[in-house]
Order: sequence, then C-alpha cells, then structure tokens
Amino acid sequence: MMNIQQYYRQSADISLNGSLAALMPSSIFLVYSIINVSRINLLLITAPFIIYSFLCFQVFLLNKQRAKKVANTRLRYIRAGNFPFLLQSNVLITYMPAPSLRMIIFNPKGMQIGEIRDMNMWKIRWFLPYFLDCLLPKKLGIFNQVNELEAVIYIRKAGIEIINCRTSGKEKILSKPKGDKRIYHHSNGHYYMSKNLFYTDLQVYDADSKKGCPISKRLDAN
Repeated sequence: MMNIQQYYRQSADISLNGSLAALMPSSIFLVYSIINVSRINLLLITAPFIIYSFLCFQVFLLNKQRAKKVANTRLRYIRAGNFPFLLQSNVLITYMPAPSLRMIIFNPKGMQIGEIRDMNMWKIRWFLPYFLDCLLPKKLGIFNQVNELEAVIYIRKAGIEIINCRTSGKEKILSKPKGDKRIYHHSNGHYYMSKNLFYTDLQVYDADSKKGCPISKRLDAN
C-alpha cells in the first residue's frame, strides 16, 4: 500500500523523466544546426522545450523535498474500522497519471486510505481528445485501503448520484454557481465549497457555514 512519502517519490521520478525527455528535442535541434550550419532560429524552436524541462525539474525538486520532509515524520497506520472511510472529513487527495480520473486519498498520518478512479479505465482513452472522452459515461468508484468498493458515483447531465455499496444508501446532488461559491443541493439540505485560486485546500461547508460532510453522513445512515 502506498504512503504519502512513496507518492512524492514517484511523482518526483515522473517529473524528472519529463524534464529529461523535454531536453531531447532541444539536443536534436542543436546537433542538426551544428552539422548543417543552418540559419534556423535555434532559440525560438528550443525555448518551449527548455522552459517545460525547467518547470518539470522544479516540480521534481519540490516533491523530492516533500518526500524527505515526510521521511522525518513517523507514519502510523490507522485502521479503517476506527475511522469509517466515508465519514472522514480531513484527507489529502492527489492525482495519479491515468487515461482517466484517478485520485489517491491519504489520511492526516500520510497513509493511503482509499482511491477514487474511473471504473471505465480503458487504455485507448490515453489517445482520445477531450471532446470525445467527455462523451463517455462517467462512473467513478470509491475504494478503501484494501481496494474494496465503498461507493459508486454516476455523473449524468441531470446531476450526480452516489450509491453506498455497503448500505445501498443513495443520494442525488444538483449544483449551480452562486457568486464566488458553488452551491450543492440534495435531499438533506445544501452545502457549498468556496473557490480556491490554486485548488490546494478544498473545504466543504453546510448551510450554517460549518465544516461538514453531509453527503457521507446521509449515505452511511441509510
């Protein structure tokens, strides 16, 4: 099972590989210009690759530093039985490379407690343009730390439907923007998420502006 340190290390390796790969076209153009004594504007052609390589290398350094920082902290494993997966309100969600949506969920101790991923993870989707991929049905699965399906999310035009696989509880959600917030309506009330410029901290509030997780509580209760 992956912990947050391993995730940062893996992300650092991916960024480093991307940085090195981006330098290959620049090297090819450089060798070509030397051999053929060409008058092509080498800087104009290679600048995008060099900039991308630099940005990837900065992400590599950042994730490497994060992994080192986490290594100095003792990570404890908290069993899901003490903290029901769908009731946890303080988690870290990170994205993984995949042909469709795949997110890893970590608890405050840095241990992986679950995953959200597209249940139609076909390899051909790596090559599909977005306007075609968005036409495919959206069915997401929420899995716990032992890869057991906890809930299924159906994303439709009319809204979102969540089904708890353990209790068969269901919840439908409708959403609409309101000022700088997005309001989510469901049968148990409504809540909102404030917009964040960089989406690094996502907090859910109920109608009384209190932090909460009304959808998870309702699903668990049914």
